[in-house]
This record gives sequence, C-alpha cells and structure tokens, in this order.
Amino acid sequence: MQPLNPDDKKRILESSVQASPEDIEEYEKLLSERFTEDPDLPGVQSLEAADSREARLAELYQKLFKA
Repeated sequence: MQPLNPDDKKRILESSVQASPEDIEEYEKLLSERFTEDPDLPGVQSLEAADSREARLAELYQKLFKA
C-alpha cells in the first residue's frame, strides 16, 4: 500500500471541510495494517479487532472521499 501523494491529500482537505490531516494519517495507518496481516494465519488478530478496524476505515473513507 502506497501512501497518498501530497496533491491527493491537499485535494481531500480542500474538498472535505470535516477531514483533517490526522484523519488521512489514521486512514493510511489502518490500511497499511490491513495489508500487513496474513488472513490465512489463524489468531493473528482477533475478529473483533479486525471488525473494529474495518468499521473505522469505512468511517474515514466516507469522511475523506464521500464528503
């Protein structure tokens, strides 16, 4: 997963008044966590934690890209 480029970050912040640089940073962090886990290995992460991460990613996605 590559981080968003600076121009994309700037566009997001300009188009979504509710988005903050911290939201973008959290979104990128959570995405990178998702891609560092092997879904075939049992017990790497609890199902609750994965569900929580996915829910937060969905919230941030709405905030950053659907505003």
